[in-house]
Amino acid sequence: MSTLDEIVYRPPLEANSALLEVSSGCSYGQCTFCQYADNKTPLQMMPPEVICDNLEELVEQKEVATQMFLLGGNVLAFKSRYLLDLFQLVKSYLPQIDSFSMYARADDVLKKNGEQLKSLKEHGLDTLYIGVESGNADILKSVKKGESPQEIIKALNTLDKAGISYGLSSILGLGGPSLWEQNATDTAALYNQVSPVSIRVMTLTPKPGTPLEESVKKGNFKLLSALEILKEELLLLRSIGNLPKECIFVGNHVSNSLSISGTLPRDKETLIAKLEQAIKSPMEEGASKGNLTQW
Repeated sequence: MSTLDEIVYRPPLEANSALLEVSSGCSYGQCTFCQYADNKTPLQMMPPEVICDNLEELVEQKEVATQMFLLGGNVLAFKSRYLLDLFQLVKSYLPQIDSFSMYARADDVLKKNGEQLKSLKEHGLDTLYIGVESGNADILKSVKKGESPQEIIKALNTLDKAGISYGLSSILGLGGPSLWEQNATDTAALYNQVSPVSIRVMTLTPKPGTPLEESVKKGNFKLLSALEILKEELLLLRSIGNLPKECIFVGNHVSNSLSISGTLPRDKETLIAKLEQAIKSPMEEGASKGNLTQW
């Protein structure tokens, strides 16, 4: 199958979905921790003929999944008309596909009106995966996220009205040693105001060539230790209240020193107990981490 990116990124909850790459790059490209921080890889769509070739390959492989995850940085940034045509194209090859999910930025949502979101929902858009990163305004500004907590909440409320589900992710350690408590509590406060179907947490890891890596090298930003990250994750989890619906908490990213996952609120106390035990008996830092450049 032809791809624009060598590494496939897809949320853990999409493990059983059919995968189809439709884009590469990012429409924003300024977040200091991201591989696209140089803004030199604009969002670009896969050529239509290549998408068709890849769909034919899925047909030949007798793909049976009924949900498809559209691979790419923030696919929702494309015009609604293109996305609707894409949905129709996929179904012409794989008629059993009845729902689609993809990555998105909060501002991608805000750039679409209610009718456009309603139409996308009616034609199969099921779940968007959105990087909140942090619920603290100062932290988001410092990493050049380009979105405020209020704008993120507004976008998520818009999705609620359109009936579109969303999974959220945030980055442990993004506030450094001075703002780790605010990062945890403010991010939890944001989660408490919305209705995610999943929450995924990962540990801040400098990617080669990013402004974050340069800042760490110069001593301008200090990374938290594995033990400090566990304490931040514990505070985050404790601060998440009773969400409107069941929510899967996923803390098993390769960057995390402790792998945990469960459903909130049912498994909250169990997850807290695991974090407390890990803090009492810390493992050797980095012992469970894999290739941290691939998060």
